[in-house]
Amino acid sequence: MNFRSAKREDLPVVISWIPDAAACRRWAGPAVSFPLTLTSLMQEIDFSPHNSYCLTEFEAIVGFGQMIPKSEQRIHLARIIVPPARRGQGYGRHLCRALLIYAAELNYPRISLNVYRDNSAALKLYHSFGFRLIDKIQAGGQAEDICYMEAEPYQPQCF
Repeated sequence: MNFRSAKREDLPVVISWIPDAAACRRWAGPAVSFPLTLTSLMQEIDFSPHNSYCLTEFEAIVGFGQMIPKSEQRIHLARIIVPPARRGQGYGRHLCRALLIYAAELNYPRISLNVYRDNSAALKLYHSFGFRLIDKIQAGGQAEDICYMEAEPYQPQCF
């Protein structure tokens, strides 16, 4: 598998993974409108090859995610997605590992993300990488159905 900066040409593939407004909100939050268009998505997610990344396998895109600097102390993982047909096969783990390794290389002391409380697969994955839940008061009053999580930079395990 290969981890690389995303290109504008990758976004139609990512758009094809979002079938409806509910899936769009779950992936990108309320700031991204549905139906998705290339132009609106690029604007609404502040797309840049410097903040957007793809995981590929044999040239096929098998994951997309963003890393958004929030301060000199924290970078935020956002809009992490794997195509529906590839979910549950470890692609999300590969993508998150790649994002976290790159975030560590950028020397951010804290990494954050948001996830829906009922997304048990994602919660389990994020916990496995050392993310911990931060209470709503510390997180700035998140919506009831969203968890805010933080972790220290990822240290890959050698076996």
